[in-house]
Amino acid sequence: MIGVAEPGLDAGSSSRVSRVLRVAIMVVVLAALVLVETTSRTGVLWRLTTFTYQVNVLAAAYYLWALVCPRAAARPGLRGAVVLYVVVAGLVWNLFLTGMSMGYSPANVLLHVVMPVLALADWLLVGRTQGGVRWWQPLAWLAYPVVYLGLALLVLNEAGRRAPYYFLDPGSVGGAAVAGNVALLALAFAGLGYVISGLGRASVAVRSPV
Repeated sequence: MIGVAEPGLDAGSSSRVSRVLRVAIMVVVLAALVLVETTSRTGVLWRLTTFTYQVNVLAAAYYLWALVCPRAAARPGLRGAVVLYVVVAGLVWNLFLTGMSMGYSPANVLLHVVMPVLALADWLLVGRTQGGVRWWQPLAWLAYPVVYLGLALLVLNEAGRRAPYYFLDPGSVGGAAVAGNVALLALAFAGLGYVISGLGRASVAVRSPV
């Protein structure tokens, strides 16, 4: 939680670390949105159909809430979900999409590189509630990606728009490939969720007084 002292840090220093990280997260997201809106032909609105933009806006809103209401940071299930979504968005983009979305432009670097690093740093360095993630919560974190999948496959296709990711677009890779990709993504989300949960527990143990 904000304001809880860490070994080697007094309460004021710990609180400053949390504030710096969370303000930085909000500034990064805002800067990326402004860059896209002012430098691209399509602007931000269409990009809000992508998982990356949705989860980064969600993350900025969450960390603003955590700054205003420190009890928000004491909910490890919600906090872990936000970290997972941002990390997955960054990994997928860096592994599969850099050649399809203007490469390492300033906005892309902010959202797909800087944001995951900041979110992980906050998860590992701030607070002591990370160990409170229940065994079932990484599975529950799949709920939002499932809802997004419905948006990508059903709503956008019905509206005459392709899914924003080629590996979820039956018209690009075929229905069987989409089904396989969905299964792999589900496994990746669940696996990374448990990894993030485990890293959180380990970070609390390392930072705890002996």
